[in-house]
Amino acid sequence: MEKEQRATVVTTILREAMSLSLPEAMKLKKKKPGSVFIGTKSDTARLKQLLAAEGLKASISRSVTTIAVVAQIGL
Repeated sequence: MEKEQRATVVTTILREAMSLSLPEAMKLKKKKPGSVFIGTKSDTARLKQLLAAEGLKASISRSVTTIAVVAQIGL
């Protein structure tokens, strides 16, 4: 998958999974690699699974107070 295709797929997944507007999704896309979502364990696992289903790598990092999906997509 080419860089532009990956960027489109990531933006689409983020918009649908997190009910974001296009400008909000674009802001998150620019943060990668980095934390793109902070939420519950099940919500972060679901987002990671959606990204993985498209062949994109993401990892979940945990701290005492938060759980975040960290997208390692390399756009």
